[in-house]
Amino acid sequence: MSDIYPIAVPKWGIEMVEGTVNLWRKQVGDPVAKGEEIFEMESDKIVNVWESPADGILRRVMAEEGDTHQVGQLLGVIASAEVDDEAIDNFIAEFSKGVGTDGKTGDTPPASAASSAPTATGGDANTRSTPAVRQLAQDLGVDLNSVTGTGRRGRITEDDVRAAMPDHNETSDSGDNNVDIIPLTPTRKTIARRLTSAKQDVPHYYLTVEYELDKLLAHRNKLNESGGVKVSVNDMIIWCVSRALIREPRVNVNLVNDDIHQFRNANISVAIATNDGLYPVTLRQAEKMSPADIAAATKQLAEKANSGTLTKEDITGGSFTVSNLGMFGVNNFTAIINPPMGAILALGKGEQRVVVKEGEPAVATVISATLSCDHRIIDGAVGAQFLQALGEELAGL
Repeated sequence: MSDIYPIAVPKWGIEMVEGTVNLWRKQVGDPVAKGEEIFEMESDKIVNVWESPADGILRRVMAEEGDTHQVGQLLGVIASAEVDDEAIDNFIAEFSKGVGTDGKTGDTPPASAASSAPTATGGDANTRSTPAVRQLAQDLGVDLNSVTGTGRRGRITEDDVRAAMPDHNETSDSGDNNVDIIPLTPTRKTIARRLTSAKQDVPHYYLTVEYELDKLLAHRNKLNESGGVKVSVNDMIIWCVSRALIREPRVNVNLVNDDIHQFRNANISVAIATNDGLYPVTLRQAEKMSPADIAAATKQLAEKANSGTLTKEDITGGSFTVSNLGMFGVNNFTAIINPPMGAILALGKGEQRVVVKEGEPAVATVISATLSCDHRIIDGAVGAQFLQALGEELAGL
């Protein structure tokens, strides 16, 4: 191989403008194979992994762990052993002008800026902080340039920002010193922005039904008696939802620009509660999983959410959302659709009621389910047919 390949900050999302190098998995001089993971990068608290586009050797690393760089900025170089250092220097110089080896001019920031950028032990506050820390400082009204970093190599941490926060009680607009002002975290701001947009822009309609869960509960008890992963009621319902989505795929959709994307698999999005808010995670191809598989996958995603190691793959690609508040004693509720998905199912708690079966009173465990649909892409009859299919799956256990 005689080619030289740049390692530049990729644009992993529409809103991504910069990223922080968390970890280099290779060192200068190490051989790399095409598709091998080279470094980890954090953006908006999501960690992604960059894979090598070709075989070669990691010849240059121009960004240290903890450094933050703009999208397109040069972080390193991969080349074969046959490529001499002068050729690599020339490549970097050309890249710094925004010109790649193919002669195309791009909007890539200069590579020389990456190589000469101050490390965390010096330079401005932007270099010594992650995007999340800078957002927190903005939310709390803290000037990062006045903050002393206590992190590795002098990096500014979220605790450093909070320690430098002004006394809000003195400037409370209410004039009441008993009021605590809690600024929105970046995650809460993102949730607020997206849900406000969804409620304003998506024409919702709602369908509510009640299902009997006694067969589901008996099936769950039998599964849990066999040992292994403990299956929850929610795991069982997600399993049934996945099967109903395959039967009625017109609800298993996203709206992307002016096109309906109808999924062949049930990629079910569920919310994981963390100290930093709710993270929607995706159970991909849930229709191919057993209830125990769903329980194990949900547990693993919850651990990643709480440790801050969720990847883009973990939180994107959902085709349908399930939201369950029954464990908090909520009887029923209506949920806001999470675009681009076309529907969300809101589940309340199961409770015992007296019902009529074959003309006789009987006691059954009943749950309320409300389906919110985007009327632009899912007709009312289609939503009703999905709920009917789900009822049949629950009753057929």
